Amino acid sequence: MFKRNQLLLIFTFILLTFSITLFAQQIQFEKQDSLELITDGPYIFWEDSKAIIKYVLDNNLVSEEITVQDMGAFTFELEGFDHDFEISSYPPTIYPSSYSDVSKIFVLSDIHGQYDRFVEILQGNRVIDANLDWAWGDGHFVILGDVLDRGPKVTECLWLIHKLEIQAEKWRGKVHYLLGNHEVMVMQGDIRYVHDKYEKVADIMKMDIPELFVVYSEFGRWLRSKHTIIKINDIMFVHAGIHPHVAYRDYDIRDINDRIRIDIDSPPDKIKNSEYLNFLFGNDGPFWYRGYFKDTKTSQQIKLDDFLELIKELNVTTIVVGHTTQDFINPFFKDKLIPVDTGIKYGNKGEGLFWENGIFYRAKVDGYHEQITFP
Repeated sequence: MFKRNQLLLIFTFILLTFSITLFAQQIQFEKQDSLELITDGPYIFWEDSKAIIKYVLDNNLVSEEITVQDMGAFTFELEGFDHDFEISSYPPTIYPSSYSDVSKIFVLSDIHGQYDRFVEILQGNRVIDANLDWAWGDGHFVILGDVLDRGPKVTECLWLIHKLEIQAEKWRGKVHYLLGNHEVMVMQGDIRYVHDKYEKVADIMKMDIPELFVVYSEFGRWLRSKHTIIKINDIMFVHAGIHPHVAYRDYDIRDINDRIRIDIDSPPDKIKNSEYLNFLFGNDGPFWYRGYFKDTKTSQQIKLDDFLELIKELNVTTIVVGHTTQDFINPFFKDKLIPVDTGIKYGNKGEGLFWENGIFYRAKVDGYHEQITFP
């Protein structure tokens, strides 16, 4: 009996010691987290003839003003950041939604603030170089939305895309950043999926998170210039998908882009009471539709014949989508539907889609291209 009690006492001591150690570690982790220094930004707000530049440097708010009357494009440097920023006092250009004779295309989707993985894939496939500059020549780079939310480096992703868009133009290439449901959510004030980091950033800046993307901010007006659907050669690109209603009701793609751009800031009641707007921003619209896939809670899967009729009506050969996460890029519906969201949002997964000479390839992070469609 004595020996048994002795063993029980030893076991209790070990368990208590282990618990105290875990508790001490937890306190240390929480202390480290509370002391973590945040540097984020910049966020630019346009006010008459001024650009008000705000950013967070080591948990401190810094604000500067630049007079930009008729200044056009200009660059500036900021303490704490290792590269320049280029902006223009003129409103962003709204580019065409249809392109032909494009030689090569690279596609990513649902980056969700995973900047490091984003860069890794682009560098591995030589879309950008070691200095994070455009290296894709006259090719087109398509991002199928959902750069915002979830991850901790959304701002870094946005500024990189912003820069590449400018650089690509100089090489007669193009960056197409399409809107996804998470861009729309944040602009409309839904911040359920924003990373905790940005709550701290907004608190330091004494603003609400949606205010960082208001219409008079650089990010806000830039995002509001973006399309929802584009066509390159005979391929259609959209974040979630195209419901057959688009063809059956004779909705024009350019009109869809324009109406979303005009009404993205409309009151919820206006959207709810308009059949057209309710469709565009609802479960069957281009931001949320999942009808190409099985086992989704919001949409019934479209039949093959109906899908083939849809692309015929749209006058395209292929639709490329994101939104619904796959294990890897794998075309179906007779290779006419290609989903490209492969989990970049997790930070250590994801691949790109490469198109050249009528053939699609699965683009690995190391640049290896695996052919997935065959003429």
